[in-house]
Amino acid sequence: MIVAGAGGHAMELLDILISGGKTENLVFFDEINIREVFQDRFPIIHSAEEVKAHFQKDPFFILGTGNPQLRHQFYLRFTGLGGRLISVQGKGVAFSNFSSGAEEADIFNLCFIGANTQIGKGCLINTGAQIHHEVKIGDFTEVNPGAVLLGKVEVGKFCSIGANATILPKVKIGNKVTVGAGSVVTQDVEDEVTVVGVPGVRIK
Repeated sequence: MIVAGAGGHAMELLDILISGGKTENLVFFDEINIREVFQDRFPIIHSAEEVKAHFQKDPFFILGTGNPQLRHQFYLRFTGLGGRLISVQGKGVAFSNFSSGAEEADIFNLCFIGANTQIGKGCLINTGAQIHHEVKIGDFTEVNPGAVLLGKVEVGKFCSIGANATILPKVKIGNKVTVGAGSVVTQDVEDEVTVVGVPGVRIK
């Protein structure tokens, strides 16, 4: 299995993989730095040729970065090289029996996933985030640690919801939106803007 990325996010991802006993044949991909080993233990590969060769014996990969655009780019590149995306689920996650889509998203430790939620492909729900009833999240969106999405919130694709941000019930957020850390979003947000503050205001 390949972890697509070898930075800080991959460090936290690795702890989840170790705790789940999922480190057999594990390698990391980093085309920027020339390090050969990740966390003093796991090999790093650096080229598309190495990725393709690895996929011939093990086709699975995990997205090892949090940035929505990079996650999508890795997904397209690695599936194009013959890879198959798999997701990660951490410890202590509270799943509703009526949630859907979480099997295609990375859910880190101690998250809450409520009833009738829909989580898109390639999403990242980071440590301690809360996704409450009837929330819908588009593909390749990241919800950062401690963020809270309350009932019937809708979030588009390629968004970044900052750490400890709160999205109030029934708010609709467009595509490619960034919500700053600690912000409280009380109104609908159009595509491709940044929202910060309490209450949240648009800054671009």
